[in-house]
Amino acid sequence: MLNDTTEEGFVFRVDLDLRPEGTKGEITNSIGAMEIYYESWGRQWERQALIKARYCGGSRQVAEETLERLHPFVYRKYLDQKAIDEIASIKVRIDQSLVAQKGPKRAGRDIKLGRGGIREIEFIVQALQLLYGARTPELQVKSTLETLDVCDSLGLLSTPHYRDLKEAYIFYRRIENRIQYYHGTQTHLVPENEEMQKLLAKQMGVACEGEGFTLLDEVKRRRERVRKIFDSFFTKSEEKTDETFPVPLDDEKAVADWLDSLRFNQPEMSARALNFLRNGRPFTHPSENSRTIFDRFGPLIVAEAVTTPWPDHVLLGFDALVEARHGRDMLYDLLDKHRPVIKLLSAIFSSSEHLTNILLRHPDILDRMLVFDLVDMPPDTALYRRELESSFEAGGALEDQITRVNSFRIAEMLRLGIRGILGLADRFETMGGLTALAEEYLKVLSKIACGSVDISSGFCDDVRWTLLAAGKLGRREMNFGSDIDLLIFYEGGDCAGDYVTKLAQTIIRLSGIMTPYGAGYQIDMRLRPEGEMGPLTVSYKAMESYYNSRGVAWERLALVGARPISGDEVFSEKVQSVIRRFIFSAPLTAIEAKKIMDIRERIADEKVKPGAVDIKFGRGGMIEIEFICQWLRLERPLSDGERVDERPFTITTLKEAKERAWLEPGVADQLIDGYMLFRSIEDALRMDREQAVNQLPLSGLALYRVARRLNIPGAGPDRFVGYVKGVMKNIRRLYLEFGGARA
Repeated sequence: MLNDTTEEGFVFRVDLDLRPEGTKGEITNSIGAMEIYYESWGRQWERQALIKARYCGGSRQVAEETLERLHPFVYRKYLDQKAIDEIASIKVRIDQSLVAQKGPKRAGRDIKLGRGGIREIEFIVQALQLLYGARTPELQVKSTLETLDVCDSLGLLSTPHYRDLKEAYIFYRRIENRIQYYHGTQTHLVPENEEMQKLLAKQMGVACEGEGFTLLDEVKRRRERVRKIFDSFFTKSEEKTDETFPVPLDDEKAVADWLDSLRFNQPEMSARALNFLRNGRPFTHPSENSRTIFDRFGPLIVAEAVTTPWPDHVLLGFDALVEARHGRDMLYDLLDKHRPVIKLLSAIFSSSEHLTNILLRHPDILDRMLVFDLVDMPPDTALYRRELESSFEAGGALEDQITRVNSFRIAEMLRLGIRGILGLADRFETMGGLTALAEEYLKVLSKIACGSVDISSGFCDDVRWTLLAAGKLGRREMNFGSDIDLLIFYEGGDCAGDYVTKLAQTIIRLSGIMTPYGAGYQIDMRLRPEGEMGPLTVSYKAMESYYNSRGVAWERLALVGARPISGDEVFSEKVQSVIRRFIFSAPLTAIEAKKIMDIRERIADEKVKPGAVDIKFGRGGMIEIEFICQWLRLERPLSDGERVDERPFTITTLKEAKERAWLEPGVADQLIDGYMLFRSIEDALRMDREQAVNQLPLSGLALYRVARRLNIPGAGPDRFVGYVKGVMKNIRRLYLEFGGARA
């Protein structure tokens, strides 16, 4: 009722925002709930506000008990410098908010919230009350003027400071009363109109006789004096411009406008995340210490975000990380003391949702990398072997072994991704690392499988087997989200077939087990003889017969680069000899070349949706470059004794083709450029989600993000799709010329 506006106006404005939890809390609270709130989560500004709390209605007994329970919170026996610094920080945020809302000129006329105004006098007085009030009961008074008198009598203020503050406070309040009475509204702005100023000065008894002298000049003189006194109490080191927020973070509209000017794509969402990072979500209560620390390093997060392809995801990522770790103070202390970590996390959050999710689900992985400084280490196959084998040798239940193996796998994939994002590793180092990791993973999975195969029908000791990798793993071109193409062959007694089939099924099952660290690799065995129509594992005799009589031309290309990963070494070499003879037995005939090109067209028809830009399966995509390289290698088998190159197959073959003039002048360079572009796009798409994504986004934020990440001159987001289509059109022409010359 007091707040209701009628035709005769209203009685008083009523504000309940100072209650526990503010506008989000209950309007009324029990004394016990209030006490718990302030003891556990009370903030510095609430302590200041409650200095003036007093009885004004209802039960006096309840009021007295409430004030008695609040007393230890307001007047603490010990108050450190951090609390005083927080008062200064509150005033900084008030200044920022005032300028953001009213502009510098209007803020200069605000005698309450402006620099050197009423609020700064009150803050000085309240700071002295909080510092000395617990030991000096005389300071536990409600009135600002009365407190100033007590401070003077106790010697807490020098006589000049006391006089200036008291006179300014009375002066400001007299102006405030007059302008509010005149306007009939709650305002603290000195009028701009000179006639109004003269009238107000006359009422105030201020002489404005000098030429050009106005009431604003008198206000300015007093404000400068108050500000000097305020600064003497709250001395804070000057912070660099790029290390402060230009607006208060709880003013989400002002923050959103600021982020919009920095070209954030979703400024409102990002503004909310920034507010949560500093002030917490509703009904959470970050400590004053965490807020103070965030004010120091928080601006660097925004500065780093602006340099990334997707700045909004940086702020959302930090917000999610804080929620996931449940240790805000410890995390903020880490980020403040180790600023390079902010750059590292910003790069991850902007570049990869997949890597971000790993960090959020397993924050221990980040701790491990930071403690041991693992990001600087290049891939190390020997380390992979030791770590994965130790996970196996530790024993325990099968699920525990797979969990440990997957824990290392996911941590190493995260580390390799971070190295690539930060520019510490090029694409081929990352390929090599992911390939070596997958190899060692399969080797230890094979050992685990051998120990867990069901042998209830009897142990089979007369068996030799080999596990061959083809596709990306065979050609040492693994990427994030790549599956693994495998073939398994065996020889031995009557029991060998059943045993090796169970072994293969177990390897596939173990790799697919979902653990807290995710599953392993998706295994594809369709490249085996007879494909899906044939048995899962194939005997040596059946394999030899198939490749000698029924193997087809496309299989020759598909098996280029196939190599053994695990199994009996002697038997593996025996199988390899058969496969090498099959691949390199003779050049492809014109009919076979035509069939391969027909198969290529069918792949494009079946895999690519109309209108899509598929950088792998689309016409002119990466698969056509890979076909050319496999074809070139098939035509030029290694001579006896020549070592197989252990570098990524496609790019190595293209460089060799250039050096040895296997292609027309300039063709190899064009293929290399196209391949590098497609792999860059694939890296961006797959690292984001660790899925076999090959289709280029045609519009929206996803396209903007990919284009910004690749940062190709002259191919910004608005031209990027056209640029890629142009490259694909050229690759298509080169492929058709290459295949047409052979078909």
